[in-house]
Amino acid sequence: MPTSNNPSPQKEHINLKFEDAINQLDEIVSKMEHTEVDLDSMIKNYQSGISLLKHCQKKIEEAEFKLNEVSSDKVDSDHN
Repeated sequence: MPTSNNPSPQKEHINLKFEDAINQLDEIVSKMEHTEVDLDSMIKNYQSGISLLKHCQKKIEEAEFKLNEVSSDKVDSDHN
């Protein structure tokens, strides 16, 4: 597979808010479902979609971790 000088899609999404990533992902899915695109564009859309999905999953994991930290801190302080 040829390499390119473009930054990886995951790095492009690093500062993207969860809601914005979901909106972009929704747009990509809609394009793929409702428009005729060539194979190269379809692959590019798929790669971008996967990258956005991973970004969203990471954001959810980070939020769950923070909520668990807050919950465990509260439980610890309630027991003292």
